[in-house]
Amino acid sequence: MFDYDVIVVGCGPAGLMAVGELKKRGVNVLGIDMKIRLDKNFRTASGFFMDDQEFNGEYIRPEPMGDKTRLHYEKCGFTIDYPAPMEGIHHSHMVSNSVIPYTITIKKNPIYHIFNPTTWLANLYQMAMQHNATFMTKTFVTKVKEMPGGVEVTIRQDGKMSKLVCRKLLACDGLQSRIARELGFNRTRGSMGIGPSIEYEMVGIECPFPRGDLYIFGEKMIGQRGQIFMVPSPRGQDAYRVETAAMLPAIRNYEIIEFFTKKSPFAHWFKNAKVVEKSGAVVELITPIRVPYRGNILIVSDAAAFAEVLYQGATACGYMAAKAAEKELQEQKGFDDYTQWWIKSMEWNVNPKRMGDYTKRFLFGRLLGADTMDMLFELASKHPLVAEEAKAGVYDFGAVVVNHLVSLPGVPPEIIEKLIFLRDADMGLMAAQLAKEAAKQTKK
Repeated sequence: MFDYDVIVVGCGPAGLMAVGELKKRGVNVLGIDMKIRLDKNFRTASGFFMDDQEFNGEYIRPEPMGDKTRLHYEKCGFTIDYPAPMEGIHHSHMVSNSVIPYTITIKKNPIYHIFNPTTWLANLYQMAMQHNATFMTKTFVTKVKEMPGGVEVTIRQDGKMSKLVCRKLLACDGLQSRIARELGFNRTRGSMGIGPSIEYEMVGIECPFPRGDLYIFGEKMIGQRGQIFMVPSPRGQDAYRVETAAMLPAIRNYEIIEFFTKKSPFAHWFKNAKVVEKSGAVVELITPIRVPYRGNILIVSDAAAFAEVLYQGATACGYMAAKAAEKELQEQKGFDDYTQWWIKSMEWNVNPKRMGDYTKRFLFGRLLGADTMDMLFELASKHPLVAEEAKAGVYDFGAVVVNHLVSLPGVPPEIIEKLIFLRDADMGLMAAQLAKEAAKQTKK
């Protein structure tokens, strides 16, 4: 009656991990994806890896092993080998509208390591193929429908429609999950904003800052409202992934990256640079699905998340979803187990304020204004933040910056008040304050 025990829709890091793990456990599984290739990254992905610290309920311990890095997921209980060394990054920079840099330096443990997203995907794909996994590429899932004892999946491949049936379905189709939307999971979710992004991976960049990520904002720097992020790339010491973030329409992202690389005060960095890869994405911040399953369908990883759980988190989700599906096939409550892990692990499920914390690095300029940021960064240049160790992951980076800035001599009390507001506010308070700031700009 059933074509497969499990169908996995979406074969990014979560889906590839799930397919490979299920196949290794002897489950009849199929992976479906609309992409032509599964061993290459096509989506904007900054390529930083948070390890040696608690992050979304996991502690990943990297073990350098010459030409590869063994990654121990100590909470979930599995290990994978990334087939290359992983460079540790100790510096993080922000640059104000008047080209004043602010730098955090962590001397002992890296803030994060970097990896190549294509290498990560290719490795997961090869792991799955070692167990003779089956995939359908260039295949679009148009509909999923629950049926007695399983799920009916309607697909379109090469212009032809057909149907498959499976006992369990894992929806790993990302932040813009069609399956979550079509099944009604999004009806009670609140959208916090949506915007496109593009990324140029470039070599030959002559960046004078100590090797680290850069966050750059302000009209002098990028030509309009928005942000540029630069994350070091493993391709070489002169290589970076240059990524934009701006609101719709999408053309703004192209305008921002072109302005920054050709007309900004840093344009000379790029005079000998070459684009080696381009990618894009649409990112929506949306409140998470706390109970990510219904019947025989489990919504996995980013498809149920507030924001990206990153490659490392998606891989953990894929592993835990595979375990859950295997238990379900044995008529045990595997999806309940996954749900409990999901609720207890993802930081914005444990504490909704973490949704706001995730975004704060990107809001300094919008909430404080260009002149205030110039003043604060000028003060910080005389008292740089250098620490032996610091917890400065994506949720805590904003608090690290605020705590340093408020400690600087000469910061006016009214600015300290704004900084503390930024550090402590939840998503709702920040949204209200951003609306006030936008209204002020409109009146001007």
